[in-house]
Amino acid sequence: MEYAIPAFIFGLTGGLKPGPLSVYVIHITLTKGERAGLMASFAPFASDGPIILLSLLILSQGKQFDFFIAALSLAGAAYLLFIAFRIFSTNTGPAAKDDDIPASFITAVKLNLINPAPYLFWGTVGGAYLARASLKDGAIFIVVMLATLAITKFGVAKSIKAMGDKFSTRFYSYLLKTLALLLVGFAIKLGIDGYEILRDTLNLP
Repeated sequence: MEYAIPAFIFGLTGGLKPGPLSVYVIHITLTKGERAGLMASFAPFASDGPIILLSLLILSQGKQFDFFIAALSLAGAAYLLFIAFRIFSTNTGPAAKDDDIPASFITAVKLNLINPAPYLFWGTVGGAYLARASLKDGAIFIVVMLATLAITKFGVAKSIKAMGDKFSTRFYSYLLKTLALLLVGFAIKLGIDGYEILRDTLNLP
């Protein structure tokens, strides 16, 4: 319980917190169906293993972690703009059936891999818990945290879909455009954060 409880809290907080993956899971649940949305929400199970190893490895190199996060932020900003453009180009109503589950899952994994937030979590708070945990407790922490994160994200997406099903196709179109705008906002923030990290690290004006 020493590791399961904080893992549950971290997962619940992360699942409820708005972010690129959350927005994408909502988008996929609305357009491709609940099975596709559920699979997309479980993308951290595929992405966070490499993220944990890479973030702890780079963190041990000191300032190189700052360059890594800056580069990741700029790459993430570009990819989010690409995803936002695809959503803007989507002209669809409520999903009639589950579709493109593998493709949706792979896109969600890529989205998580270029998002700096998981690296920052596992390189700081999450890494601190893993550093003092046994192999069993560390595994419990990771599984509980990721499961709670995924289920919470999908729960939010499913709730929004249930609410959206009561409205017209035009409502869905407006909702998708709103999701795209949110991704643009995240992209702008990531781009600014990446530039600021580079500026501070390289002493740029």
